[in-house]
Amino acid sequence: MKDEQTFFNLLHTMDQVTNKMLIRFQRESELSLGISHILVLLELHNNGELRPSDLAETLGYTPASLTHLSTKLIKNEYITLRNDKEDRRTKYWNITPLGLEVLNEAKRYGQQVRTEFFSHLSAAEQSQLLKIYTKLNETFI
Repeated sequence: MKDEQTFFNLLHTMDQVTNKMLIRFQRESELSLGISHILVLLELHNNGELRPSDLAETLGYTPASLTHLSTKLIKNEYITLRNDKEDRRTKYWNITPLGLEVLNEAKRYGQQVRTEFFSHLSAAEQSQLLKIYTKLNETFI
């Protein structure tokens, strides 16, 4: 029982830290976008034009939630929407230059928040934390 309790305490603490970082990012950034919007922009920047269904699968979102996110991204001209020439039902999204500017601004704010949070750890602790998260990340590919 003790190991199980320790495990759940670890998960709960990890969630708390992540939530505090996200809240701080939202509070300190002047962006009117949530982290989900930023993740969509990041995927489009990294991978180029994508179908919403591919984005949903990559990010673990439902198609409906991705459609909801797209409303704001399209309205603000952060992404463009293009229909496939052969199959009009198939759509593609692409990041715009304005979307790239917003993404770069989000990255700057994110770096500030991470620097603030992790500045409380020594260099050795930061290195160890990176090794742990890298190992966990590689485990669940």
